Amino acid sequence: MPLEYQTNVRIDKGQLFIRNRELFDKVMSAWPDCEAVLTIEKKHATRSLQANRYWWGVCVKLVSEHTGYTPEQIHDIAKQMFLPKHLAVTGKNGELLGEYVVGGTTTTLNKVEFGEFVSKFKEWALDKLDVVIPEADPDYEEKRGTTHAA
Repeated sequence: MPLEYQTNVRIDKGQLFIRNRELFDKVMSAWPDCEAVLTIEKKHATRSLQANRYWWGVCVKLVSEHTGYTPEQIHDIAKQMFLPKHLAVTGKNGELLGEYVVGGTTTTLNKVEFGEFVSKFKEWALDKLDVVIPEADPDYEEKRGTTHAA
């Protein structure tokens, strides 16, 4: 059983609505009776579609082509290196059975956090692989003839 659970909610006129309530209830029913902490934080703007295309179409693609790994594998490697999530697995009696590091998620990163993640990846690619990843083209959307809200 995970030691934490995170889900998206919406606040409307002072009322809290849990998205995917059915899954939330299922997860909570598996938890033992215990004290817990509920934290609510306002969501921040996530990365733009343009930033996402740059990540997958330039950064990940160049390293994938250089290494022979799939884009998904490169994405997973980057998350493990630059968004590590430390997990501890315990038995029923609380005894530590193992500690693991897996990659976190990029989907909840705001624009600044995602920019830092991409910068670290680009530095690593240059330093360790000699792969030069060009800067994002700020006029990319205009050249394509489309615009997307950030």
